[in-house]
Amino acid sequence: MKKILLITVAALAVTAGAAFAAEAPQNAKKTAAPKHDCANCPMHKQAAAKKCAGKMCPEKLPGVETVSKNTAGGIEITMTAKDKETIAKVQELTLVHYSGKENMCTGCPARVQGAETKIENTPDGVKVLITGKFPGIIKKIQEASAREHMKAPAAKEGPKEAKAAHKYVCPMHCPGGVSDKPGPCPKCGMAMVEKK
Repeated sequence: MKKILLITVAALAVTAGAAFAAEAPQNAKKTAAPKHDCANCPMHKQAAAKKCAGKMCPEKLPGVETVSKNTAGGIEITMTAKDKETIAKVQELTLVHYSGKENMCTGCPARVQGAETKIENTPDGVKVLITGKFPGIIKKIQEASAREHMKAPAAKEGPKEAKAAHKYVCPMHCPGGVSDKPGPCPKCGMAMVEKK
């Protein structure tokens, strides 16, 4: 009889333990903090700003126009927008972006060793001054800014047409003695002349 009672108690204990274990994950799911992925949460903005790509870099926000210019002490970056919502976004994101080196782009001028950053909100956006105390630091800041804010030059049709219009030929009419620039003929070595 003792064996039956002992087996029954053990079976009940195992069954209760299994039931508790099965309920524990369900309870954990109910009590766990709900996930939220809001773009307006400062914590998420800061985490996303670390990537500094696309929307999370203040300079790359849609509707933001960025101008960078050299100053005597470093550079001045001005970011402007037309609508109030974008102005508020760029001002807030600029604070996050320049709050620490871990939040900045890899080529950001503010990452230069010895660079000092000052942020100033303006009515239509934000102005960032990145300065250095020594000429070497100022030069590095300006070079980093030039790389970071470099824009592809617009294609100009004039010079290409001008180059295409000038042809140089061999005065001895050697085969293959034609070039876009003056110089010796590759066949006979005589100076090529401009074809009119």
